[in-house]
Amino acid sequence: MQTQRTNPHIDAAISAQGALGLKYRPTVIRDEAIAFSIAARTRAGAVMLGEGAFWVVCLADATRLERAGYEWAPRR
Repeated sequence: MQTQRTNPHIDAAISAQGALGLKYRPTVIRDEAIAFSIAARTRAGAVMLGEGAFWVVCLADATRLERAGYEWAPRR
């Protein structure tokens, strides 16, 4: 019997997308520097504190996440 492997960080991003009506699924990144680097090089432009990881999202989705209680990732 095969069991499907799941990643709880990605599962949380998928759940948030459905529950909050996000336009895109958040890109889940575990490393802060990489998350900010990706956000700077893409149209996404925003890094949020997701469920145990950093979420790189577009600004519209960042606003939706903020309204739902998620926080912007502080730039250090």
